[in-house]
Amino acid sequence: MINKKVTCCATLLFSTLAHATITLIPVTSPEFGLILSGASGRQFILGTNGNITGTHSADHISGQSAGHITVTDTTAPVTIEILANNIMTSGGLTVNKVLCSYNAGVQTQCDATALVVASVGNASLKLGLDISTNQVHSGGDTASVTMDINVTYQ
Repeated sequence: MINKKVTCCATLLFSTLAHATITLIPVTSPEFGLILSGASGRQFILGTNGNITGTHSADHISGQSAGHITVTDTTAPVTIEILANNIMTSGGLTVNKVLCSYNAGVQTQCDATALVVASVGNASLKLGLDISTNQVHSGGDTASVTMDINVTYQ
């Protein structure tokens, strides 16, 4: 029988995030649906629950849905930051706020400052928008909002 023994010394720096994997899978984008044509200055709030409110919500007809992203985190629970940025609009809209709800939590603005939460293995990130029109819209007009959603380990 042969027995070998090796003794080695090493200095290691351990990080809990060395093999961190967080996956974001877009399911749906925030969708306001069909809105009556009308004047500039109207406000519509698409909540993370998919409901439309705001000072001109009566002009909303149908077809709305909150945005939905599936979030998978192999290192949960850790603290993460969720931030919407690079917000772009077309067609006469102004974004007042981006709204986020992580894992059925409270709806919170997530574009001015990051939403900070403890991650879970599998969660839903729901997205909503508070918008105002900044031009008169006629029948057949379209408008859109694009943004980046960043999830960062804190």
